[in-house]
Order: sequence, then structure tokens, then C-alpha cells
Amino acid sequence: MSTRRRIPSGGQLGRNTLNSYTAGLLDGEGCVRWNNTPSIEITNKHYGVLLRVASKWGGSIRLKGEDVFVWTACGKRAIKFLNDVTPYTIIKYQQIVALLKAVKCPYKKDRLRHLKNLKRLKNVYTN
Repeated sequence: MSTRRRIPSGGQLGRNTLNSYTAGLLDGEGCVRWNNTPSIEITNKHYGVLLRVASKWGGSIRLKGEDVFVWTACGKRAIKFLNDVTPYTIIKYQQIVALLKAVKCPYKKDRLRHLKNLKRLKNVYTN
């Protein structure tokens, strides 16, 4: 029985495939944080992958070290990115939820509670 499953190659990724692929990058090589605003970083040696991410969600790419690149998105761009990739995340899921809750809080006291939870979750590696 033949399984003629088509596998995207050569950079031809559909919208959902790019979202799930990028969620994996975030889970494995990313950082979710609050720097007075939501902030996302993904570190990778493959510039082209980060260029693809930047072309969809904006943000910037910088060189870190000799051959390592970092994509960063802040504010509304970070929120848009998180809304697109959160359903596909595993490791960073709880951190993302805490960050998005903080974003929605109109009161500083409540926002600080969610940000404290985010900080705690960043130190949790297994469930």
C-alpha cells in the first residue's frame, strides 16, 4: 500500500505549516518575555528560516556571535505571532498564556501577578 503523502520542500510551506513549524522553533530555540511590552525571540543559525518568520510577522533579525541570528518581535507584532503559533506550542504554551493574560489586564496589580507567573514558568522545564 502506497502512502503518497506530499511533504512540503524547497520552502513551499502553507500558512498552518509555517505556524506549526515556527511554534516548534519557539519551543526549542525561543524566548517569551516581558520587557515593558510582550517580546519574543527565536535564535537560529539558519538566516533564511528567520527571514521567512520576519516576512510573515515583522520584527527584526540581528547577528549574535559569528554565525547565530536572533529574530525579535515586540508589542503588537509579538501578540500577533503568539496568537498564530500558540495552538501548536507545547513547551512554551503556559508561558504564552501567562503573557497574553498579562497583556489583557487593565490593572497593574493583576498584570504583575501574571508576569510573576510567567517568570516562575520560565524556570520550569518539565511537568
